[in-house]
Amino acid sequence: MRAVAFAPAGRILASAGDDKTVRLWDVADPSAPRLLGEPLISPAGRVRAVVFSPDGATLASAGNGRTVRLWDVADPSAPRPVGEPLSVPTDRVDAVAFSPDGRMLASTGDGSVVVRLWDVRDRSIPRPLGEPLAGDTAKVWSVAFSPDSGILATAGGDKMVRLWDITDPSVPRSIGEPLTGHTGRVRSVVFSPDGATLAS
Repeated sequence: MRAVAFAPAGRILASAGDDKTVRLWDVADPSAPRLLGEPLISPAGRVRAVVFSPDGATLASAGNGRTVRLWDVADPSAPRPVGEPLSVPTDRVDAVAFSPDGRMLASTGDGSVVVRLWDVRDRSIPRPLGEPLAGDTAKVWSVAFSPDSGILATAGGDKMVRLWDITDPSVPRSIGEPLTGHTGRVRSVVFSPDGATLAS
């Protein structure tokens, strides 16, 4: 198992890993989780990340194979792929995140020092937004949107956390100096619900 994610309502759980599948579970009764439908197959290889959209109707999965796949899970018992996979320039994708407003998706992975933003307002035709965010000097391991979707935090192998103003996602810009203090790679970042605090 490499990744798990709850849908926003908390009743559906997605799990994924080295068997190249994503499974959806009904966990309304957590003492008796129930598998929903057939596993979602990732022909490109192991799945390293899963995340639900804020409305819970879309699931993004990513991993080996240079792609991010979007799934329609409005009916979690009968999920289906949406559009064509998002093609990325790395052999694998380690992190994906939806913006809280549901308009954007961020992806990064496989030694990449950049983060790609995608416009996913039309889930059937996602498109890249502007130029990739480039500023990290080592692999980016984690990305996180602020609650208002205006800031993206990135962190990874260079022991730093960077903040980006993505109010205009076609022209992202760095905010201040990188946040330092870690003595090793930073594998996770997350904003508090009010956006006033970032943990890394």
